[in-house]
Amino acid sequence: MPGDDSTTRSWDAIADDWVTHADSSDYQNLFLVPRMLQMLGDVNGRRVLDLGCGEGRYSRELARRGARVTGVDASARLIEIARQRTRAEAAAVTYYCANANALGAIAAASHDVVLAAMSLMNVEDYPGAVQEVHRVLAPGGELLVSITHPCFSAPTSEWVRDAAGHRRVFAVDRYFDRIAWKEKISAAFRAPVVRRHRTLGDYVGVLLGARFELREFVEPMATEEEVKQSARFEHMTRIPYFLFMRWRRF
Repeated sequence: MPGDDSTTRSWDAIADDWVTHADSSDYQNLFLVPRMLQMLGDVNGRRVLDLGCGEGRYSRELARRGARVTGVDASARLIEIARQRTRAEAAAVTYYCANANALGAIAAASHDVVLAAMSLMNVEDYPGAVQEVHRVLAPGGELLVSITHPCFSAPTSEWVRDAAGHRRVFAVDRYFDRIAWKEKISAAFRAPVVRRHRTLGDYVGVLLGARFELREFVEPMATEEEVKQSARFEHMTRIPYFLFMRWRRF
């Protein structure tokens, strides 16, 4: 079965809640998506694989920008929603339901870019996913990644506040505990998803070992204008919650 692992089962169970959340999320719409689209640059005519495509937000936008897009997600429900939305917009995207570590329906060296936007931190088999990304990328192709920053999302990590409730310092502990746990994305979700923690060295080391070359490493800080758009971004003027990377396939 495609995506028959604990992560996929948990995301399949909350797929509809995720779509509602993603449609209105300030983090997605005002912070993450604009930065990734800027990082992707001109995609006209390029073959792009959207890995962990979810409801197809990036896939549809990249198709509108002239890319030849393939979207992959292990959640059958999210792929169903992505196809529905793509048809409604008359966009040209090919979708597959598959695990990131089992992209057998996709030919080797068939893509110029693999986009993994906020997805690789969730996969159960990260080394296997990286090997598959290497296989489907053409030589010289690029992998663009965004993840929650592992240095600030360890199993024990939180703001320490003063008596007035103001953020004083951000505390991190148990950084080397490579664990999975269940947690709701927000109170509005009916069920939790499986979250996973790996160290920064785990993420980078696997990619280096799979013959990728690091070309760009960005820890984005919220701008003044972004904080005006959403006060929730204020803490990202102090620590990076997210990490963006560009890797080149040898």
